[in-house]
Amino acid sequence: MLDTVLQIYGPDFSNFVRSVALVCEEKQVPYQTGFNVHGEKVEYKSEQHLQLHPFGKLPILIHNDLILPETASICRYIDANFTGVKLQPESAQSKAAHDALCAIISIDIDKAIVRDYLLEFVFPKGENSTPRMDMIEQAKPKVIAALSVLSKEIKQRKLLGSTQLSIADALIAPMIHYLSSLPAPFNLLTEFPDIEVYLAHLMTHDSCQKVLVDKDLV
Repeated sequence: MLDTVLQIYGPDFSNFVRSVALVCEEKQVPYQTGFNVHGEKVEYKSEQHLQLHPFGKLPILIHNDLILPETASICRYIDANFTGVKLQPESAQSKAAHDALCAIISIDIDKAIVRDYLLEFVFPKGENSTPRMDMIEQAKPKVIAALSVLSKEIKQRKLLGSTQLSIADALIAPMIHYLSSLPAPFNLLTEFPDIEVYLAHLMTHDSCQKVLVDKDLV
């Protein structure tokens, strides 16, 4: 096991930075978030950032000489290389199914809930820096569709199927926690009681209580 503190490049309010932080907390691996790389600040979207990730995304894991982008890959690396609880299934078939679910969450569900919906509240682009209500209304059906997929996965116990969090749980938890902080009628979780129960269960974990701190979105 390598012995340096993991550096997670990105702000601690990013949902994917929080996902990696949750994995670190579950594995009890020391970590830091922010924009420092080997002690030097690297500006977001700068030339140095693009050398770390060709498309200027985050988070990025910096661990000794390793530079690793992409959230799910980062989480799998931490799970495989540090002792502690296991956050992935053991069998090849179950692990492949879990990886597929992680991809769906990271790509499709994230786009629907975070990129096309939540970010309109966080970084509003309307007049006088207000949310564009037409864009929010346009995005709502896709959020509902994404939550329907999530609800199905919960009912099939593919998420939080035991008392131990999985990487898939760590990926989805920050998204729905942020969604739950929106007031009515924007908090679409109220239409999915099973997801609200799932979130409440997540929040009983020490890792979630530490990482998923409140941040006003509106």
